[in-house]
Amino acid sequence: MRIYDVINSETGYQEQFCSLSLAKKAMRQHNAKGYITKVYSNGDWVNCGEITLTGSNKTFVANTKATQAGY
Repeated sequence: MRIYDVINSETGYQEQFCSLSLAKKAMRQHNAKGYITKVYSNGDWVNCGEITLTGSNKTFVANTKATQAGY
């Protein structure tokens, strides 16, 4: 599962989304930055970096079995 955090520290806006498209829409509306967090079923989580409004949001997480960048 991935959680998308949208934060604007100037206005105090902060919200979490489960959908990348909704997170991007909120980023545009509130002029905010977004971050991706991957959460595993055992409760572990990994920060996967920032959300980009244009281009690919694929990330490669180190120390995993993944051989290609994925969403």
